[in-house]
Amino acid sequence: MRIIKICLFLASISMFSQNPLSENAESNFKSAVVRKANNINSFSAEFIQVKHMKMMDENPQSKGRVYYKSPNMLKWEYTAPYDYQVLFKDSKLYLLENGELSEVDLSGNKLFAQIGELIAGSLNGKILEADKDFRINFFRINNEIKARIVPNESHLSSMFKEIWLNFDENQLIKSVRLIDPSGDYTEISMKNIEINQPISPAVFQN
Repeated sequence: MRIIKICLFLASISMFSQNPLSENAESNFKSAVVRKANNINSFSAEFIQVKHMKMMDENPQSKGRVYYKSPNMLKWEYTAPYDYQVLFKDSKLYLLENGELSEVDLSGNKLFAQIGELIAGSLNGKILEADKDFRINFFRINNEIKARIVPNESHLSSMFKEIWLNFDENQLIKSVRLIDPSGDYTEISMKNIEINQPISPAVFQN
């Protein structure tokens, strides 16, 4: 269950007025996103994560800060309603909760390794290059461009029915929505995004 919580990262898509992009517009937009992603060496932002569940009257909310450093370091630092840290680094996953640190070796677990790549790729946009692993379509919805990403592999699709990426006017990802097979979904919206700004090495210490 804890691993599922880790995976359910990122935020939001309104489903009104979907207009698929033309093949030419889709190709141009994807190229612009990937070009920017290839120039992202570091990324940090504040985030708000909201879990929407049909069986619950309220939508649990948490917040914190996310850090990414190329090529393979990613940290989610929850600050409310509780302190909790998730760190992907050097083919390992570190969890820090209530002062206790646990470690998972990702090198021998294909699913966990894919999850780490999925989360990082969703942040920096490189997931759009993974055409073999996902079916990807682009839409213009309420004057914003969004990408609908459907996993091809059964073990990923058993966790995520769809992933929606929401882009800002600079072709940078500002939110993601992860929809699980039941239709419940988790949104993570980001603000105060900083690209290629120095991040202290201490952030990625486990």
